[in-house]
Amino acid sequence: MAVTFIMAMVLAAGTQGAADKVDVAYDALSEGQSKAAIAQLEPAKASDDPAHLINLAAAYAAEGRYAEARAAYERAAYAERFELETANGDWVDSRVLARKALAQLDRSAVDTRMASMEQ
Repeated sequence: MAVTFIMAMVLAAGTQGAADKVDVAYDALSEGQSKAAIAQLEPAKASDDPAHLINLAAAYAAEGRYAEARAAYERAAYAERFELETANGDWVDSRVLARKALAQLDRSAVDTRMASMEQ
């Protein structure tokens, strides 16, 4: 759970232009309110905006909805390419960001499975 929370905190706020067009729920995610972020983002679930998809995926992951998170990250990894500003101020290619998030999601899933096997 800690890994997915950190992931949501560093994921894209989006470019100024993308944020103007699509609600990317940046405030809700940065405040750790993943359910509120999902409520904001799901109505435009069919969006191909990578900032929207990445933040929706982060919110899903924070809620333990890993299959939905994976699907949104995969869509973002093949969506139109944009430079997105992350919460820490870095600018990152949206496809690179989505693929890194997918890798982190996979590592988190392995860690969770390993922890459950140890119990």
